[in-house]
Parts: sequence; structure tokens; C-alpha cells
Amino acid sequence: MKQLFKKHHTHEFYSLRCREPGTQAAATASCLAFLMLFAANDASALEPDYLKGYACPRVDIFHDILESVPYNAMLPIYVGGTTMGSSEHGDRIPDKASRKSVCSCSHDLGIPETGLVVGMWEVAYILELTREPGCSPVLGTVLPLPDRGIGSSGSGELDSSDLSLYHAHLYSFPLNTMLNLFTDFNCGRYDYMDMDLLYASELDRSWYDESFALITTPELKTMANAKTVASCSADATLSFKGKTSDELFYCAGSWGFLYPLNGYVNSGGSVAENTSLLAVRVMNLLHRRGLLPVTFGDEALCGGVHFNEMSKSMYRFSMLYPVPERSDNHALGAPVQFWEGDARVPPSYHDVIYLVWRYRNCCLGAGMEL
Repeated sequence: MKQLFKKHHTHEFYSLRCREPGTQAAATASCLAFLMLFAANDASALEPDYLKGYACPRVDIFHDILESVPYNAMLPIYVGGTTMGSSEHGDRIPDKASRKSVCSCSHDLGIPETGLVVGMWEVAYILELTREPGCSPVLGTVLPLPDRGIGSSGSGELDSSDLSLYHAHLYSFPLNTMLNLFTDFNCGRYDYMDMDLLYASELDRSWYDESFALITTPELKTMANAKTVASCSADATLSFKGKTSDELFYCAGSWGFLYPLNGYVNSGGSVAENTSLLAVRVMNLLHRRGLLPVTFGDEALCGGVHFNEMSKSMYRFSMLYPVPERSDNHALGAPVQFWEGDARVPPSYHDVIYLVWRYRNCCLGAGMEL
């Protein structure tokens, strides 16, 4: 029997053609058996494209890390009272960032040393939002986490009762340190050195239990009124200019109202808009619990400090998956039309990954380890 197996790369489909000079039935049975054996060894290759949006995707984030990260978003770099490197996007240094020229920090023996103030944007975290509990596109596997139920992007009824739910995982991702960039700046000496899982919403009851979330955020009772919600229009207006207001801490620009700090959002928005709002909620939630440091300002020159409130102007975001932002990142609350958020999430995809950028101030040359 002569068998000819041909692999067609187009659309990842495979065809099998068999030619048998003898009995056609025997040839057909033999070909089907071979096809079933091949499918068992490479089932993913036979999976239609439309099914990939409902399975846990595997994203090789290190494959295109040099092309998928907008490194020009680090500019300009503030050193000793001046800026180094021009940015086509203008001056993005936050208002609360340190504007000093010199600084002083103590090393391990407590002796103060003088250095230069440095400020720059850096990739600090990776945040993934998925519908399947435990699904980790970043790690390419399903984590052994409690099954809190499948998430949803909403039923499409577009009313106030139509909610979507996403599970969130936050990873440390000190890209500059991992690539050995700017290590002489003495930034991040007490921070993470590699990639690690920091937060999983499946382990956080307040993320999927709205009543419990209300207990952990009692200030929500004072914000549940029309005037407070309407005041977020000012923050939404600033988002069109690429800025955000730290005073309106309960707003997330054009993405919506930041509270309650759980995984439910109104599904009236797009996947990019809803997941962006949830990304800010995750960062705010961890700041409230003292798990994430504030890394800019005069107080943070010698190391990150912890407050129970997040400074929104310290963060920027860039989408890494499904379609990465290769040319720039975007401000917290920026309209999705400005960074083509909706176009970066095809209809068959519901899981997204964001790079979380933060602004860091440090004291160059001071407080070095002995």
C-alpha cells in the first residue's frame, strides 16, 4: 500500500490522501488509523482557530520581548536636574516625581552618602486577566488554584445587571534588571530581581465576593452617590491629554469608576476597556494592603515606601497580548481609541496581558552596599 501524507500549513489544517491499488476499504481504514494516531500526538495542530479563544492560551512572552516592548517609552531619563534622551511623546515625568538634583542616602553601616537624583519609566510587572480560573497564559499552563468558576465577558444585554468577571494574576517583571540595563543606577536594589507570581485573585475572596469586598473597602459607602461618580468626568477629561488626577483616587479616567475593588465590571465596555479597569483595581488593591511600594517622589529616593493609597500617575500600561503595543505605552485611564485597544483584542480572544510601567526615582551613587 502506498500512502502519501501531506501537511498543509495554511490555516493549520492537515489532509491525508491514500492510494491503494488493491482494496479501497482497507486503504481507507489504514489511513484513518494513521490520522487518529497523528492527532493524538499533535492535537493542538488540528484545533480550529475559533477554539483557541476558549482554551487557556500559551504565550511565549520571551520570544519577542525585544520587539514587543516599547523601550522608547522609558525616555526621557531625569538625571541630576536635567533630562537625557528626547521623547517624541513629550515630557511624561509625573508631577509628584522628585525634581531635586542631588540626594543623600545611608549605606548598610548608616553612613550617609551623596548622589544624583535619577528618574525614569521602567517595566515592573506583568498582569494577566483571564476568564478560566487558574489559567496562566504567561506561564503557558493552568495553575493549581481553587476553582472559583469560569469568568465571563457578559451576556451582551448591555444593561446595569450585565456584569463581566475576570481572574487576575500579577507577576513581578523587572525587565531592566533581567536584561542588565541601568543596573549602575542603584535602582531596585531592594526590589525583585526576576519574574515571580505576586498575586492570584482565585486566592482572594474579596475579588469574587462583592459583600466581602464591601467590608474590606468601607469607604465605598461614602462614594456611592451621584456627585462622587459625576466628579470622575474631570479625570476622564484629563485622560484625553494623557494625564490623571491623584486627588480623584476613586476614578480611572475614561475606563470608569474604580470602586468596588473586585473582579466584576459592567460589560457595556469592550474587553480592552474592562480589563484595563480591572488592572487598575488590582494595583490599587495591593497598594491598600501594603504589598506594593511607591517608587517616586522625594520620599522614595533611597528605596520604595508604602502607603495605603495608590498614586495613579506613577503607572502606565502597554498591552502585550493578544496584539502588543510596540511603539508606545499609554496613561492610566487613556481612551481605548487612543491606543487602539479594541483592535488589539480580536473577537475570538478574551484573555489579555498587560505590561505595567511605573516611574522610579532613586539616588545614583548613594547608599551602595559594601
